Amino acid sequence: MPTKKVSCPTITQSDFGTLQNGESAQLYTLENCHGVNIKISNYGGIIVALETLDKHSNSADIVLGYENIESYENDPYYLGAIIGRYAGRIDHGLLTINENTYQLELNNNDNQLHGGFQALNKQLWQATCTSSTEYVSLILHHTSPDGANGFPGNVDFKVIYSLSNNNELTIEYFASTDKTTAINLTQHSYFNLAGHNSGDIYQHQIQLNAEHFLPMNERIYPTGEIRTVKNSAHDFKQLKLLGSDIKSNDEQVVIAKGYDNYWLTNDNAITGEVYTARAIEPNSGRQLTMYSDNPCLILYTANYIDGSQTGKQGTVYQQHSAFCFEPQRLANNLTGADIKNTILNPEQPFYSKTRFIFETLA
Repeated sequence: MPTKKVSCPTITQSDFGTLQNGESAQLYTLENCHGVNIKISNYGGIIVALETLDKHSNSADIVLGYENIESYENDPYYLGAIIGRYAGRIDHGLLTINENTYQLELNNNDNQLHGGFQALNKQLWQATCTSSTEYVSLILHHTSPDGANGFPGNVDFKVIYSLSNNNELTIEYFASTDKTTAINLTQHSYFNLAGHNSGDIYQHQIQLNAEHFLPMNERIYPTGEIRTVKNSAHDFKQLKLLGSDIKSNDEQVVIAKGYDNYWLTNDNAITGEVYTARAIEPNSGRQLTMYSDNPCLILYTANYIDGSQTGKQGTVYQQHSAFCFEPQRLANNLTGADIKNTILNPEQPFYSKTRFIFETLA
């Protein structure tokens, strides 16, 4: 009998449990023909699992996460989530737009972090699916009302996750508003290319297409200085072991307990056609390359994960057990950098695109 042809890529839907408010969350599985399998929930747009093959054709889940929706509702680390309305910290929650000052909700001591309580990462998004012979897409919609967490404007958000047969995960961000506001969107997956339960990331090699970074003060805010990476612990122009400086006495590493700075990406990266960041885990041979049209990137090395949360397969995640590539924007007046700002006007909708390409090296 002839072998039945397998149709791929595919996207399927399953139940992911009930939220505390009684709503049902769903889990969507995107799978291609080459061993990439991604599970995404419409709760927070969270990437729950991401399986890829290593150089020996063994599959492993390479993102930190939880096995149930209850853990995500209580998650303090933003594992795998869409971040917004504003990724990062806003000092004292004070946002000034067109001479109007807004007091935002404070959810991280004296600042607002990643959009406040019940931000985009804690919302149940509306989901639809599309498919073709080359890729499958999960389309997520959410409307954030005027005044949510203190932000002005009704904002319609759309995020599209697409997985292709070329082992490429594309994330597209859309936003439109009826009142001038501020947004800064990113994706917060924690990667460990050896497997989510494999321990620290010190053997990972990282390369960033950036020659400058933004030093932070003790309160973890950019000082306004733009500093060259040359001769510093923050020089990743060439592939470099994360473990080589992650516990050094470099002032910035000490402040962050690892890496947690903004790097200003080179102009050729902002086109989206030249890589922004790359990671290689030599034992598995897995390589992750990221492309993004954003003008800056945070490399974060899970510095505040402290063993208090139990993840998938009973794994107790520890400090430096993963890294995040967080491409995003930064307001000019916070950095002194001549880069795109985060103001969203009714006349000009927001769009951004990030691509992750998964490969294996011999």
